[in-house]
Amino acid sequence: MKKTHILFASALTLMATGALAEDTFKFAMIDPFSGPAAMVTERIENVLRYSVDEVNAAGGINGQQIEILTFDNKMSAQETAIQAQKAIDAGARILQTSVSSSNTFALVDFVNKHNRRNPDDQVIVFDGASHDPAITGEKCSYYSFSWVLDADMKTAGLAHYLTERTDITKVYLLNAEGSSGQTTRQSVIEMVGEARPDIEWVGDDTHPLQKITDFTPYIAKIKASGAQAVITSDWGADLALVLKAAGEGGLEAEWFTYFSTGPGAPTAMAQSGLDGKVYSIFDGDAGIDSAELHAFEAGYREKTGQSASAFPGDTSAIRALTQAAQKAGSNEVHDLIAALEGIEFQTVYGAPAHSRADDHQIITQMAVSKFVDVPEGTLDEEGTGWGWENVAIVPADVITLPTTCEMKRP
Repeated sequence: MKKTHILFASALTLMATGALAEDTFKFAMIDPFSGPAAMVTERIENVLRYSVDEVNAAGGINGQQIEILTFDNKMSAQETAIQAQKAIDAGARILQTSVSSSNTFALVDFVNKHNRRNPDDQVIVFDGASHDPAITGEKCSYYSFSWVLDADMKTAGLAHYLTERTDITKVYLLNAEGSSGQTTRQSVIEMVGEARPDIEWVGDDTHPLQKITDFTPYIAKIKASGAQAVITSDWGADLALVLKAAGEGGLEAEWFTYFSTGPGAPTAMAQSGLDGKVYSIFDGDAGIDSAELHAFEAGYREKTGQSASAFPGDTSAIRALTQAAQKAGSNEVHDLIAALEGIEFQTVYGAPAHSRADDHQIITQMAVSKFVDVPEGTLDEEGTGWGWENVAIVPADVITLPTTCEMKRP
């Protein structure tokens, strides 16, 4: 009899545990948790979890705690679709991918098909950092939202800034293979070229994505070209290695980058002595004068020893989701989508932002900052003693471009 009671109690415990698990609002990360890009995913996960912990500590969304699930897509578009199905089977309502636009495209395509076939089991895609304008342009979807400025918006900001840098007349382009790198390259040629027709493109190189281990030959070509500046959309290990090679090669050119706030790049820049030579063209950074940003950074750094401001897509996604759930009074997918369209919130940088209803693209300001040896007590990056010094804030209206989205709504 006692054994029967024990078995019955165990069954009740399992049932209660299952009920508790179902009571959470599941948010799935589908990104490369293995391979060279894993260091980027790790930071994204940490920022996401920190943002979610803040919301959960305040009661969650409509009484539900947000639960983060992780799935390794191994940097593969095909694997992204496989893991998306696993995430949905595990009960995820939001599927987020951040690393590589090709993976984001694959996820959006998969979810569009899934939602058509399963009207009672629909999910939402969050783009945390893919950067490609097509996500909210030709590939836009009613079920997908992007929480970072896209490459065209950032390039518009760069072009605006370079109108004041008439000392730069010779520029070298360096970008990776793949949709994001090549889309950025083209937008730079068009937008910067239009804003600064006097600029001479003295080089234009494309390299394999996340496969080069020594960028010395590329640096030699840039040096020989006489370039005063390099514009690159490289990220992760690629960017860290190319900046390391630039420092070691004694390249004097300035670098205008889209992802130098990410992991590994600050250490490479500091070790190579690239003081004031690397500029970040990004949503923002820890050098922005914002009390709210510094408070968030201080708390995050105390817990993780890392910088959070390099991944604003995570904080913006969770802030927008929290406010949308409150506005809708519901955690159901259809209600959340309706509330997310046009939702207004404040980014981690202390800037007003909203999700444009026409294409689900975040609209907010951007920053231009340079990496320098900072005074003691200033927010630095990766324990280097170096950090970001903001040189320009580009208003949202300067970088807000017309949408090409032709959204199909249910």
